[in-house]
Amino acid sequence: MKKSVLLSVLLLLLLPRAGGADKFSVELEKILGQQVAFALTSGSGVDTDPLLADWVQKVGERVASVSPRRDILPNFTILGTDAANALAAPGGHIFVTRGLLDAIESDDELAVVLAHETGHHVKRHAYQQVQAQFLFLLGASFIQGKNSQQIRNGLVILNALRTLHKSREHEAQADELGIEFAAKTGYDPGGLIQFFDGFDNRKRSRLEEYFATHPSPEKRIHAAEKNPLVTRPTVEQREAMAEAFRERGLVHSARVVKQGKNPLELPPLPPTDTPERLKNEREEVLRLSEKIAKSLSPTVGSQKIGNVLQTLLLINSQGDLRWLYIASRAYTVQTQVEDLMARTSRVARTSPGTYDALMRYADLPPSHPAAQESVLGREEVLQALGRTEGATTPLLRASRAVTTVLIDLNNRFLRFGNEETWLRYGALEGLLRYAESEMARADKMSGIGWRYLAYARIRRYQERLSELIPENDIARRSLWYDLTQKRFGRAFDGTGRTGDVTVRAALAVELSEDPREVEMGRGGTTWADWVGEKDGIPENVATAIRLLTLDVEREIYFARRDGESYENS
Repeated sequence: MKKSVLLSVLLLLLLPRAGGADKFSVELEKILGQQVAFALTSGSGVDTDPLLADWVQKVGERVASVSPRRDILPNFTILGTDAANALAAPGGHIFVTRGLLDAIESDDELAVVLAHETGHHVKRHAYQQVQAQFLFLLGASFIQGKNSQQIRNGLVILNALRTLHKSREHEAQADELGIEFAAKTGYDPGGLIQFFDGFDNRKRSRLEEYFATHPSPEKRIHAAEKNPLVTRPTVEQREAMAEAFRERGLVHSARVVKQGKNPLELPPLPPTDTPERLKNEREEVLRLSEKIAKSLSPTVGSQKIGNVLQTLLLINSQGDLRWLYIASRAYTVQTQVEDLMARTSRVARTSPGTYDALMRYADLPPSHPAAQESVLGREEVLQALGRTEGATTPLLRASRAVTTVLIDLNNRFLRFGNEETWLRYGALEGLLRYAESEMARADKMSGIGWRYLAYARIRRYQERLSELIPENDIARRSLWYDLTQKRFGRAFDGTGRTGDVTVRAALAVELSEDPREVEMGRGGTTWADWVGEKDGIPENVATAIRLLTLDVEREIYFARRDGESYENS
């Protein structure tokens, strides 16, 4: 078949059309989506833990229920990566990473994130971009003549810039739809602002801003603040949202919504005074945390260069299968470095807060359960930092090795004969293998560090819940039981120390067991350690009880502020 005929056929097949013929593009979108989803899940794995997966599915289905698109219903999956991200692939595949869930502080924040991605799905943004790229590359292959290569290079540059600009436009559209979907389903659309406000909004360099595919958090916050659903909801809209909060068991937060105030406001942290005997220990926590953050700085710089070089590969791509193989390997390794860097950074960033929260119980009598958990948790924080510190050097080596490969792949002046090219590609392959070996070292150390910190965080929220909800306080106990049952989706035996019962309930959901069976054989083992011994996932248990604790703290804070109840908090 002649190229002109082939091009015409493909254009007819791929371009959206009116009427029933458009069903083909929907089927094609499903096929593309399956391929993209397979690539994503096979690369990072999927977290199917019901403790988090059921939560994401429930919130996702709720915000997607108001979507006008019904030909493909979205499905929601957790990617097992520590980098904080969310994305919508063609065919309704919406992904949120494990790292992003660890940064979320309310159901409302998760709702606006998933609603944003549902907005991408409604507008078919991912499919449009894949479609446009395919048609562009197909069309560029038809260019012939004396200066065809230069023309193609110029078109690749223009197409890359057009795609980046379109991506920014798509993000703005998805934010607007996300706010609308969240508000319609009773979530606070201000969760978008709360979510971005929680990130470190460091200024990007001009080059990063130029190649960025997403608007900066500052710009997205500014745009959201102009949306009346966020800043000026009507009385009817506030009432509908308040009713949804009441259904979630957040009665006092609902009152805040009706007053037009922020229901996601976090109460001030309890004051902490470092006991004299712990000052050296706390200084060591701060020293290690700052050291890790400082040691990661060169890796951050190397990754920034690598991200730009990945974009430039579009311009400098070669029709050589060996080049394409090395380029795809480099992309995969760079992504893995980004993932490990995110985990390492999270340990450094969250360790001091975890330590300080546990330190509050240090002066209780040694026989008190909270004092015992405090000792164990503080030691785990130090262990986490000590292990994670060892990951920074191999992580930097891996990042620099990949950056070197990307520099070489972009160097259009290195063009040799066939024999020399094989030697060059062999050297690049060796660099990538070296990067992978260094990553394996970094992964082992940061993984152990992250696990230690997860145990410490379980102890932190376990004791905070026990402090907030005394066993003999009927009103608070009722509040806690209702919120826990709603979050975990099942009833449970509520007798015992609040924090202990909460961990037991979370572990029972995770293992799909009866709470009474979960405790069999525990003996004197602490609940945090028991999670590990029962093959639970400490990181996920910590996330679940953290979200529950934040809900409880908000409710008590708002009630106390209004003088309604829980006056002893």
